[in-house]
Amino acid sequence: MESDKILILDDEQIVIDAISKHLSKFNYNIYSGKNGKEGLELYHAENPILIMLDLRMPVMDGVEFLRRINLTPTDPCSVIVLTGHGSDDDMERCFELGVSAFLRKPFNIYELLGMVSHSIALKKVELDLKAQLIQRTKMEEELRSYRDHLEELVQTRTQELQKEIVQRTNAQQLAMRSLKDKEVLLREIHHRVKNNLQIVSSLLDLQTKYIKDTETKEMFKDSQNRLKTMALLHEKLYQSDNMAEIDFAKYLTNLLDHLYRSYCVDSSRVLMNTDIQNATIGLDTAVPCGLIINELVSNSLKHAFKDGNRGSLSVSLHKSDDGQFTLTVSDTGIGFQAEIDLKNSKSLGLRLVNALVVDQLEGTLEYDSNNGASFWITFKELKYGTRGTKDGQ
Repeated sequence: MESDKILILDDEQIVIDAISKHLSKFNYNIYSGKNGKEGLELYHAENPILIMLDLRMPVMDGVEFLRRINLTPTDPCSVIVLTGHGSDDDMERCFELGVSAFLRKPFNIYELLGMVSHSIALKKVELDLKAQLIQRTKMEEELRSYRDHLEELVQTRTQELQKEIVQRTNAQQLAMRSLKDKEVLLREIHHRVKNNLQIVSSLLDLQTKYIKDTETKEMFKDSQNRLKTMALLHEKLYQSDNMAEIDFAKYLTNLLDHLYRSYCVDSSRVLMNTDIQNATIGLDTAVPCGLIINELVSNSLKHAFKDGNRGSLSVSLHKSDDGQFTLTVSDTGIGFQAEIDLKNSKSLGLRLVNALVVDQLEGTLEYDSNNGASFWITFKELKYGTRGTKDGQ
């Protein structure tokens, strides 16, 4: 570590020697001159931390020297004035020029050493505080610069996000308009399909007026009911807020009411029991399921309660936790007279039921003819695009 530098300016060599002798014990670097001119050169060359200065010197006195170096409180140098002739005015002038201490000759050498040590220590504290202040100012400037840069980045990113939000909002609005247009179009399609099916049903009804054969009339009537079954589905979708699914419980209630009216069944003679779990079903599943119920209920109403027999007809639909539906259609009528093969039955309706269950719903079908006729059908709801795919193919 470099030793502290002290500059002694006095026109008497004996004073310089005496001070230097005592200061040399403390490892200071001592520089000396006999007038202010020499002192200026040494001051600018060595940058001492302390100057001990006599006011009365030839060539350039101490006051002029102080004026020339122009000390300020932040300068890295302290000044102790040593004089045997200084007046109060001189002291006042020296303090105005930045002198930190004033000692009259003759002085006590130990008092001088204490003043030197104290002055250097104070100056080092000042220099350390100044360095810390400079470092703090630098850090604050860096922090301010970083903050300004961060604010600029935030502002830029905010503007980018605002643009992205505007673009995304516009895209969402466009998508919503497109979706609404498609929904309106799809609703219109369902409405037209329903109307067309009703027109075909009306044509079939007109055609039956010219048919004399009872069996043929029944075939036309069955076809009308099938058309009505599908027309009801499209009507429910047209009226629904959700164009992809229908409330199957409400749909089934309307379907059963229609079938009772179609076959002129007295509801007090043949009671209808329904146990339909509230569920929404997609169109892919609802169409074959509705047709199956139409065929089985129609078959019961036509054949199970002949000769004015009384009884009941039950329809239930439940969904398990794993998503599997169980549809049950049963009656307390006369049942089947013999074992039947649903796949090869002479009844078009039963063959249609078997095909709808196996091929359309990919479900299972079981029946029992004891104490009437009962059908149990299990299936899972079909998802669009998955029909007919097995084993991932």
